Amino acid sequence: MPDFQAVSTRTAKKQHVCCECRGHIQPGQEYQLTSGSWEGSMDSFKTCLGCADARDWATAQPEWAGDGECLFYFGMLEEDLANLAPEIITNDGRRFHTYRLQAQMANRRNAHTSQSKAA
Repeated sequence: MPDFQAVSTRTAKKQHVCCECRGHIQPGQEYQLTSGSWEGSMDSFKTCLGCADARDWATAQPEWAGDGECLFYFGMLEEDLANLAPEIITNDGRRFHTYRLQAQMANRRNAHTSQSKAA
């Protein structure tokens, strides 16, 4: 749990890297900025809106918080989604959606890698 945090949506003025998928956040694109203090250390995290939406969806799933607390760690969304998918036992499409979110994260990361190699 954070000591305190502030979450805002910003528009990028320069290129940033998403803390979750490691894809580029291009100038002019909106992103989520979370700043705060965790265990006495100040930090900030920039998250592309695709990953922010995926995190919001995942943390809203009943399987996410087995003990009643909805905790997540920045930079671990893809692993968290991989752990969440097998926990979903109903056949309502949520497990498939979890895998789709992971694939979208990989696509954003791979687009960043492809751009770096082309340059």
